[in-house]
Formats: sequence, C-alpha cells, structure tokens
Amino acid sequence: MSHWNTLLQSALVGTARQPVPAAEGMAGEFGGLLQAIQAGEAQGQLLRVAGAVAIGRRAGFVAPGLSPSDAPIATADERPVLNDPALQAAIADALASGPLRLQHEGLAAVTAAGLRLPHNLLPTALDAGRRAIDLRPSVIPALGERGLWLAARNDDWRYAVGASEQADAQTRWDEGSLEQRRAVLVEQRRSDPAAARDRLAAELPQLPAKERAALLGALAENIGPDDEALIDAQLKDRARDVRQAAVELLQRLPASAHVLRIEAFLAPLLSQVGGAWQLNAPEAADPRWKDDAIDPVRPIHDSLGERAWWLYQLVRQTPLSCWTTHTGMTPAALLGWAEKSDWKDALFRGWNEAILATADVEWGDAMLDHHHTQYSQRAWVGQLLALLPRERRERHWVIELGLADSGVQNVIAFADQACAPGETPSAELSLQLAGALRTRVERGDLVNDYVLRQVLGNAAALLHADALHLLADLPRAAEESPGLASALSDTARIVRARQLFATLRLSSTSSSSSSSSSSSSSSQGRP
Repeated sequence: MSHWNTLLQSALVGTARQPVPAAEGMAGEFGGLLQAIQAGEAQGQLLRVAGAVAIGRRAGFVAPGLSPSDAPIATADERPVLNDPALQAAIADALASGPLRLQHEGLAAVTAAGLRLPHNLLPTALDAGRRAIDLRPSVIPALGERGLWLAARNDDWRYAVGASEQADAQTRWDEGSLEQRRAVLVEQRRSDPAAARDRLAAELPQLPAKERAALLGALAENIGPDDEALIDAQLKDRARDVRQAAVELLQRLPASAHVLRIEAFLAPLLSQVGGAWQLNAPEAADPRWKDDAIDPVRPIHDSLGERAWWLYQLVRQTPLSCWTTHTGMTPAALLGWAEKSDWKDALFRGWNEAILATADVEWGDAMLDHHHTQYSQRAWVGQLLALLPRERRERHWVIELGLADSGVQNVIAFADQACAPGETPSAELSLQLAGALRTRVERGDLVNDYVLRQVLGNAAALLHADALHLLADLPRAAEESPGLASALSDTARIVRARQLFATLRLSSTSSSSSSSSSSSSSSQGRP
C-alpha cells in the first residue's frame, strides 16, 4: 500500500486506532521533509504530512522504498513539445475548468499536430483523466513518454501506464494499458481474426471482469461463425458485464445456437389471430434461461412487472431482423403495432437495447421518428442519434427545432449527447443554432433563463467552428448578476480556446501539405 493510502486509512479510522505512517527510510529530500514535520500530536502530524504528500503527488511523488536512483528512466520522446504559451494556457484552463468536450478538443489538437504536452501540464492532464474516464483516450496520446513514466509513479494515474508509444504489437499486448491491448486486438482482427481470437482465448481466464468485458467486445470487429464457441462460453461468466457483452456479440450472429434458443423461447408468445399479430409474456420462468444470461429474478426497483421483465430480456436478445422477417412488418410498422400492445414498455425497452447493441441505423431512425413528441422524457435519444450518420441526425434535429420554443435548447442537448468528441453538427445547422442563441441573448433572455445559460456554454464547445463568431463578443449589460456574468465570460473563454485550437490544427495541416509537396517535388526531380 502506498504512503498516501496509509495516510487516508489513518484519517478514516482515527490516529488513536492507526498511527500516522512513519517516513523513516524514505529516500531523498522529500523523505527528509516528511520526517522533519512528524512531530507533536498525532492529528497535527497527519494534517501536515498529508498536505506535503498531496503536493508531492501532483509532481509525481516517488513511492516509499524506491529511491530516485532506482527509478527507471523515461524513454526519450520523439515528438516535439507544445511550446506556444497561449495554447499552453488555453489547454491548462480547459483541463482545470472547461467542459469535457473542450478538454477532448485541446488534447486531440496537440496529438494531431504531432506534439506532446509540456512537462508542467502533465499532472493536470493526468488528474483530468483520473476524474473523467471518457477523457482518457484523449489524455494518453498527448502525454508523451515522460507522461507515461510519470503516471507509473502515482497510484491515481496508473490508468495511463502502458507500453511505450514506439513499442511493437506484442509488447503493447504484454505490457500495455487496457486501451492499448484492446487496440492490438482490434487491429489484429482486421488482418487475422482467428489469431486475434486465439490470443484473447488464452488470456481471458487470467483477466479481471472489467478487462474480460472490454477485450471481448473487440470480437465485434470482423465477427463470424467461427467466433461463436468462444463468445457462447462467456454466457456463463460470473460477471454480469461479461455476460452482457457476450449477448450483444451473439446478436450479430443470427444463426448462432444462442439466438436460435432465444427465438424458440419467444416463438410461442407471438401468434397471429385473424390476420393480426398478438404478443403475450411468459407465464412462468424457464429453468433453461440461466444458460442464456436471462435473469428470472426481477430487480426490486425495476419499473417492469415480473412477466414484462422476462419478456423484455427475451426481446433485447432477439436479433431485430427476426421481427421483420417473422411478421413481414417494417420497423416503423412494428413500432406502431407495439404502441397498442399491453407489453409496449417491455418491447420498446428491449428493442432500444437491441438497436444500441447492434448499431442498427434503420431501426434507430424509425424509433426516433416514432417518439419525436416525447423526446424530452427519454434518456436514450442521444444514444440512438449517435448511431445515425450526420444527415439523418440533422433531419430529426430540424423537426425538433420546429416543435417548441425550447427546440434550440433540446437540439443542443441531444447533439451534445450524440456527437462524439471532435464531432460537430454541420456548419449550416450550427449557424442556425448559434444565430438563434445570439438572438435570445440580445433580447435579454439570459437574465431569467438559467437553463439557457448552461446551454450557451455547451453550444460554444459543441458547434461547428464556422459558427463560433456568432457566439463571440456577445452583448454585455452594465449591470449583470454574478451568474449571468459568469455564463457570458465562460462562453467567451470557450470560444477563444477553440479558435486557438483551430490554429494548431491548421498549422499541422499546412506542415503536412508542405512536407507532402516537398517529398513529391523531390521524387519528381530524381532521374
């Protein structure tokens, strides 16, 4: 256990039960400092030492028992460092207090430019990744070799520990982080699916549940019938996340034994009476369900009744193509039919999960069309929109814009959920949204509309770069409440940062173009 964790334990149980850990034997000047301040009553010792160690950890505090001379040396960085003071300040500000989307954009711009973060920003970036798991894929590539070395010195930063950026695939698999290992599998699945599957099968029994689920998901790349046996075996895994990952993969194999078993469970419940399809729910749990990751026990706080709970699990594991093939109905027609069913909640919930598991665009589009007037009550809207290509997404957003006065706010909220980091709505729609927001600011809506203040900052971080000028230099009043002043200042700061990040991307693009032209000219000049 690290010195810091021992300090935390002393603070939790009390110094009377667990004394402040001694600093004797800790190497270097920092160890000497800790020994010097360990005097007086225990409570005061704990507070002084904790304060010193907290500051030391931010600088990559070397763990007790490991002298600096024994610490491995960081691999030399091949990438140059980001030296521009304005960009450094913008990234530091974004990592400290900016929205997550802005943090992604700044880090991605550094990486795309072939640069790495300066040493003084490494602790800030590593802390940002500790707080936000979703940010880690952008943090790690921007760290450089010194950042990876620093991460290994601090327990809170170990998520970033992995193989060197220059390492080959086998080294990244053997020594890399979870993200690096998953990337190795995905890459190998594209060229040699069987070898990647064998690699995973050999490793699965030794992995913790989180890693089993994450790496199993890599089999979605180039999935085929030969993968069925390995995936089917994971249905009996003790971890729910692993079983769920297996179910989602098997839905992509409609001829698999698992899917055929699920269809056999569902078939007696779906019948045609007088030309109309009718659906019932199971009357009782089937003991065979346990082999297919179907839980017969309904969670206490689930909104579905017991029979609906059973039906929902069958529906979410049934490939969507089975419904259209069996009934002859289109997705839109099936959704209309389900709306009149006594079991509609189980059907819609199960279908939503099946759509997300298989990334079915046609079903996702139909589901969004079906529920346009109920968007604000449905948490899954952003996830479904994320499946669609931009043109289809924006068709739904244009409809939403015309539904109510809050249309602009709803569209920005949905777009924020649907657009992956680095993705934006189109320039045309962004201009429309930014223009509508500016109009509302100019007429004074921000004074009393507290939701709009939040939306304004989200829009500044989200919309296409071509629309940012409409959110720059928004009108200010002589007298502003602290909340209003903060919202306008935050928006202006986000816009300035994004405009700076854009210059970094443009400079890297220009450099790449110049290099290509130079290389081409050199080639053409050769005899």
